[in-house]
Amino acid sequence: MLQKQNTNINFAQGLDTKTDPWQVPVGKFLSLENTIFTKGGLLQKRNGYAGLPMLSGSPNYVTTFNGDLTAIGTNLQALSAGYGSWVSRGNIQPLSLSTLPLIRNNLNQTQCDSSIASNNLVCTVYAELNNSTTTYKYVVADSVTGQNIISPVTISSADATYGYPRVFLLGQYFIIVYTNKVVSTYHLKYIAVSTVNPVIATAAADISTSYAPASTGAFDGAVFNSSLYIAWNGASTSGIKVTSLNAQLVLTSVVNPDPSHVATMVSVTADSQNAVIWVSYYDAGGSTGYTFAINPQLHSILAATQIIPSGTILNITSSAQSGVNTIFYEVSNNYAYDSGIPSHYIKSITCSQAGSVGSAVTVSRSVGLASKSFIISGVIYFLVAYQSPYQPTYFLVDLLGNVIAKLAYENGGGYLTHILPSGIVSGSTVQIPYLYKDLIQAVNKNTDVPAGSQVNGIYSQTGINLASFNLSTRVISAEIGNNLNLTGGFLWSYDGYTPVEQNFFVYPDSIEVGTSTSGGSLSDQIYYYQVTYEWTDNQGNAFRSAPSIPVKVTTTGGNTSSNTVHIPTLRLTYKTANPVKIVIYRWSAGQQVYYQVTSIVAPLLNDTTTDAVSFVDTLADASILANNILYTTGGVVEDIGPPSFSSVFLFDDRLWGITSEDPNLLWYSKEVIEATPVEMSDLFTMYIAPSLGAQGPSGNLLCGFPMDDKAILFKKSSLAYFNGTGPDNTGANSQYSPPYLITSTLGCSNQSSIVFQPNGLMFEFASEAGNQIWLLGRDLSTQYIGAAVESFTQNATIQSAVNIPGTNQVRFTLSSGVTLMYDYYYSQWGTFVNVPAISSTLYQGLHTFINSSGQAFQESPGTYLDGSNPVLISFKTSWLNLAGLQGYIRSYWFYLLGKYLSPHKLSCAIAYDYNPAPTQTSLISLENFSPAYGSAESNGQEVVYGQASPYGGASDVENWRIFLDRQRCSAFQITVQEVYDSSFGIPAGAGLTLSGINLVYAAKKGWRPISAANSVGGQQ
Repeated sequence: MLQKQNTNINFAQGLDTKTDPWQVPVGKFLSLENTIFTKGGLLQKRNGYAGLPMLSGSPNYVTTFNGDLTAIGTNLQALSAGYGSWVSRGNIQPLSLSTLPLIRNNLNQTQCDSSIASNNLVCTVYAELNNSTTTYKYVVADSVTGQNIISPVTISSADATYGYPRVFLLGQYFIIVYTNKVVSTYHLKYIAVSTVNPVIATAAADISTSYAPASTGAFDGAVFNSSLYIAWNGASTSGIKVTSLNAQLVLTSVVNPDPSHVATMVSVTADSQNAVIWVSYYDAGGSTGYTFAINPQLHSILAATQIIPSGTILNITSSAQSGVNTIFYEVSNNYAYDSGIPSHYIKSITCSQAGSVGSAVTVSRSVGLASKSFIISGVIYFLVAYQSPYQPTYFLVDLLGNVIAKLAYENGGGYLTHILPSGIVSGSTVQIPYLYKDLIQAVNKNTDVPAGSQVNGIYSQTGINLASFNLSTRVISAEIGNNLNLTGGFLWSYDGYTPVEQNFFVYPDSIEVGTSTSGGSLSDQIYYYQVTYEWTDNQGNAFRSAPSIPVKVTTTGGNTSSNTVHIPTLRLTYKTANPVKIVIYRWSAGQQVYYQVTSIVAPLLNDTTTDAVSFVDTLADASILANNILYTTGGVVEDIGPPSFSSVFLFDDRLWGITSEDPNLLWYSKEVIEATPVEMSDLFTMYIAPSLGAQGPSGNLLCGFPMDDKAILFKKSSLAYFNGTGPDNTGANSQYSPPYLITSTLGCSNQSSIVFQPNGLMFEFASEAGNQIWLLGRDLSTQYIGAAVESFTQNATIQSAVNIPGTNQVRFTLSSGVTLMYDYYYSQWGTFVNVPAISSTLYQGLHTFINSSGQAFQESPGTYLDGSNPVLISFKTSWLNLAGLQGYIRSYWFYLLGKYLSPHKLSCAIAYDYNPAPTQTSLISLENFSPAYGSAESNGQEVVYGQASPYGGASDVENWRIFLDRQRCSAFQITVQEVYDSSFGIPAGAGLTLSGINLVYAAKKGWRPISAANSVGGQQ
């Protein structure tokens, strides 16, 4: 006679997907959905999520600012709880930036172009200046790692004056097109370099033996439908010619769509939607511009149409889509007060296939074209160059002139005088080569003590970098200084009114001062002037740019002089609704402090539609004594607009950022105190070496996070920290420690996965076996805390991680649509399903998320609906092999103990002998009942005594016995799923709580019988 026995399974151990499913210990679960662990051993249903107003667009990140829910995609939206809807606060472009050195040597590169193959090989062509001799070369490298594949090869047949090559990707070839001179005749030639084996290059072949070159590029091309379409300026005033080269390197016959005009610069683009090739060009002789359209067979669609009536054009590019060609061209407009200071700007004009020409529009002032235009997701972008002796910079802008990214601040190559490099588009990423000044002679702004004078001349050597802009990404935010600071192509700052650039893109430069011997009260002495851009945000924070270079002037008018200060306006800015102030400060030999001379009550305001403003200073020294003084007085470090950051975090009351262009460099702000904004400077940086300790290179910085008195730094497979307090505003007294390596082989590249809980930092580690969740303890030890949910994280990315106040829970939203819940008190994992969050945050103390459809949801305590869908408990036990892995038992029944809270049904499924497909299913139907006599709750809601009908009621204990259909087995598995039936007539409620299972069984043998067909070897 078998002896019955029982065993209890309490619900106190959570999920376990790390162990072999057949050997998961009794009491752990293989699946556990929509439960929380408020009490030990008890499974309780989680709260539901109620819908918030629908978002517009497709935001992919949600956070809070000043307690307001804020969603960010390509615009920023704030939830107005009183208004009951989302309010758009302005456009913003999430963007990630990275750079890669392509060419570095002891010579200057003066022109470049690149193309990238599908195998990530990048071919770069460039001009190189050695003393007064220019040579033209190409090089092939890996566009991901920078590894050189083919060392620089000289294009020996390129003309020394007009060689300037371009490169295109055509099939399995890099096509390098350049100018060649044969005796006195210029040819347009090409060579083809194999993308499969770049050692192989074809011999130079003619595209045209009749070509009139120009250094600005009298030819261009575009690849469309496996052919390269090339347009060039024909010799002997023969006009514009076009041909095509197919992937088999066969040229078509040359056509001459416009024999009447010549061109010194040409732009070719393809309208892929309409299968049209557009050619736009500038005729320097007639100072006019034209465009025409042809089909892929080189037949005319639109004859040459004038687009630029007259004027000198410095560069041209174009992009076409949906039957319209948009042409961008660069013109010069020197400052009115000094013709020697160039101030370029960019205009655009459109032309349709029907020949309708739009009006010229000024797109962007103070910059010139630095790349060909390109299209991503229907929007036209291009790189522009800001020229300055002290802060040459590139900016990525859209067709409206909005700045999208800031690149190579103070290291830009300046205005391009030769051909424009291409933007290589792949999906939502564009890669652009650019000239980079990598060797700069430092200049002291203050050598003429005490006021300072500028040392003339900056020597710089130019190399070539490759910039990669990814426009399909999401921001990372940090709230400090009464602003929400957001990563992107530059650091964005949101003050509750509109997102703008943090600080300013550039400080005032090219300041000039002229003096007059009448009209003022200035005494005869030496004066110095400095100028700042200043702006006050919606929170009352005052932002100030770095001061301009001091400009000296001496008055000799017998104490009646006046000085006229000429200042370029700030034309690159998002700060237009609330205009920037231009503030002038003056130092004199008799009053050796920089005092403000512009009015406080009637400020000199910036105007983005003009290039410069002037101010006449007539005030005597005594008249400005009570005015503001320049904020850098006393050695205070000047404020600089920060670069692009890949990650931001807070530590030591400062904002920290990992620079996108040098991911080994941390920028940090001045200490943020009351009523001051974030103020950053290129003098407040910390270099983190790629190698820490003795274990070799550890890679670039990827993200950071504060923990206690430490800033934790994460690389791909290493961790480090530093601590201490930072410098004062003069840069002195810094007590930051050097970075210390944390002994581990872990790292993190996903800042959205990092979350603090009482035991330390939890974070996602991208291992070779897949993503994992680890814990960095407060003692700097590491623990694989996410092992139990490895099957969920392995092939999914953490989208957000939030520590829920008032609970012991950390919730991780995954890209798979599942939310992982970790209870750090009980050390148990569970899952929330039907919560497909792409980003989440805390709003009003409650977990709040958005999904990919633009819907927002907030946790709703005491309700059990996700929108309109009921929240339902479900679990699957381990395999219950009570006599061992291959033991043999007789299982009679089991008891399921719980507490009834609201109407529900339970589906109980049983699988046997390690076959996961259940063969037994039972539906447990409960009868609705009223609360027991004196009960305080009904369906989770408080009721008035005596309200229930009839008086009194059944017990709320749920105690069910389920018999097993197959009693003899090695193991069985129980799956319980709560079922909601609309016939209940009320919304889904708390359902039930579950306290455990009691199994009744008898052990037959320590092994189970097995058929002879499944037995082999030995004597049977």
